[in-house]
Amino acid sequence: MANSIDLEFDKESGEYYIVWEPVVIATGKTADEALQDLKEAAHFGVDTMIDRKLENIKKED
Repeated sequence: MANSIDLEFDKESGEYYIVWEPVVIATGKTADEALQDLKEAAHFGVDTMIDRKLENIKKED
């Protein structure tokens, strides 16, 4: 599973989930929903890192 994004289905919850190195970071009732959740989580992470970098740049000025 190293360096892979795996799409799994949990019969108990009825949701798909994404496993990536091996952290679960997205879920959804369908594969499409799970992938959309992954996309939103990734965007949130990137936005957060960019915001922190911008804050650090402002502090340095």
